[in-house]
Amino acid sequence: MEVLNREEIKKLLGQRGLGPCISLYMPTQKGREKARENAIRFKNLVTEAERKLENFDLDNQDLKQLLEPAKKLIDDSYFWSKQSDGFAYFLAPDLSRFYRLPVEFEELSVVRHSFHIKPLFSLLASDGQFYVLALSQKDARLLRGTSLMIEEIDISDVIQKFEEKFATELPEQFLQFHTRAPATGDVRSAIYHGHGGEIDSYQKEKLLKYFRFIDRELQVKFDQTAAPIVLACVDNLFSTYREASKYSLLFEKGIKGNPEHMSAQELHQKAWDIVRPYFEQKQEEAKAHYRELAGTGKTSNDLADVVPASFHGRISDIFVTPGVQQWGNYDPETEMVQLSEGPLTGNEDLIDLAAAETFMHNGNVYAMNSEQMPDQSPVCAVYRW
Repeated sequence: MEVLNREEIKKLLGQRGLGPCISLYMPTQKGREKARENAIRFKNLVTEAERKLENFDLDNQDLKQLLEPAKKLIDDSYFWSKQSDGFAYFLAPDLSRFYRLPVEFEELSVVRHSFHIKPLFSLLASDGQFYVLALSQKDARLLRGTSLMIEEIDISDVIQKFEEKFATELPEQFLQFHTRAPATGDVRSAIYHGHGGEIDSYQKEKLLKYFRFIDRELQVKFDQTAAPIVLACVDNLFSTYREASKYSLLFEKGIKGNPEHMSAQELHQKAWDIVRPYFEQKQEEAKAHYRELAGTGKTSNDLADVVPASFHGRISDIFVTPGVQQWGNYDPETEMVQLSEGPLTGNEDLIDLAAAETFMHNGNVYAMNSEQMPDQSPVCAVYRW
């Protein structure tokens, strides 16, 4: 499992109360020579999680069955050689999810009655992820990036779906567009054929059909509202794709020129120059709004207020520090918040809980380090009412 979007987060949050939930985070290194080191780090986290599962009422067979997917993964050396900067793994009865992500997580093992998802919000908000869709006459590439890095994503499954649906309708000469699978270097055929210059009406009709399909499939992959897309292509493809697209965060400004000979690093630099103002403005406006409302009763940094408010959908914006946990318990019936000194049997990270509930009620979640927070608290919230 690779693509992280709002729907994936909702699936993880849907496991609350259904059994023990294991959340593992770790930094990873790329390349075959680092595979063993990645595997050992993961094995240590699984061992730590296994110890914590002693607090749950599981017999030996249930415990073995629960941990089986994680333990199988430990010995997959090829898998551990194909990593990004960070790895997040989630395991529960009947659910196993992993994400290789462009962010270096702190090592963390959490076993509770819900998944610990707070570290993921940095990829869905202010300094979150964006995509570059690079289109040329010979190639299609999808890249996912943050301010710090970029990586290529395999979209050959999307092209295959298109071929299965439309290939019989199209003349052979139009099946000369390709997409690479970044992990293997393989090339898949797709739909675009052209000779540069203007696109005639017949070519444009076929391109529009292809681009509309790509646009719909990308929305399924990473959620229409979650991440901006920057197009990298020549002008005629740019205008045609914009005509076809209904993606709400397709940027009006793109990377001009043929991207075939642009490296991932070059595309990253050009794309980040385009999307950086969007991320910075959104975050700064939210922080300024919090400061403007401070003292009016429309903001709070007190978990005793913030947690109940998150359950009622009152929070429009919440700011959290991923590396800080505040353990405790919340009773939705009495709306009482109880803090504890550390992780105890049956309690949870209340900051994570408030962020999760805000997310589920369509609030904005901003994950940032302590220096970036709007005040000195590890949790700050703006209320809708």
